[in-house]
Amino acid sequence: MDIMKWFFILYGIVMVAIGLYAFGIGAWGFVKKRPLIVAARQLMWFLLAIYVPQTIQAFVSLPSFWGRGDLFFTIIPIIEIVALVLLVFIFWRQMAGYMILGVSDETFREALVSALNKLNLPYQETISKIKLTGLGADMQVVVASWTGTAQIRIKQWRHVRYTKKIALAMDDYYKNNPVKVNNSAFIVYLLLGILMIVFVVVVAFGFFGSGFLFRSY
Repeated sequence: MDIMKWFFILYGIVMVAIGLYAFGIGAWGFVKKRPLIVAARQLMWFLLAIYVPQTIQAFVSLPSFWGRGDLFFTIIPIIEIVALVLLVFIFWRQMAGYMILGVSDETFREALVSALNKLNLPYQETISKIKLTGLGADMQVVVASWTGTAQIRIKQWRHVRYTKKIALAMDDYYKNNPVKVNNSAFIVYLLLGILMIVFVVVVAFGFFGSGFLFRSY
């Protein structure tokens, strides 16, 4: 089996994994009938996984370019690795918070206020953030009611651990209180998962049908 075949197989596995993950999130929302809180970094690993097959292909193809003296194709793997490291760094810093799916402005605020009170964290609300006055930290809050999603993230790195505590307290609120669920996000994830899996199946069927996987070169 040549390099290109292995690349498509690896890429297909990654796409199926992401599709199953997205489908699982959508199905979870309809089964549990309450908002879901997930660490944003879970999504980071899946986004990076899409980039991995391309990086592996660049390294596997490298020996075929060594004898040609082609500098451009020789340094491509190095560029790929540098780009991957930069993506990890950027995603790790920017996706340090939590995503809440299946919420509206009202249900998100109720859970957040309940969590802050439960944790005895005094706060002050502003237009774009919440000041945790007891910690001297700023919590960024983004709510998109039309998609049923929200995100919380504490800017100061030394206080990031409190984000998890707040997220867990919000999850307890959703578990123990009746909440009207905004299913928009769950529908999107469900459809996205189905489409990704169907795409991989259709492409794989096309390759098998054309003899791609068994053709000799």
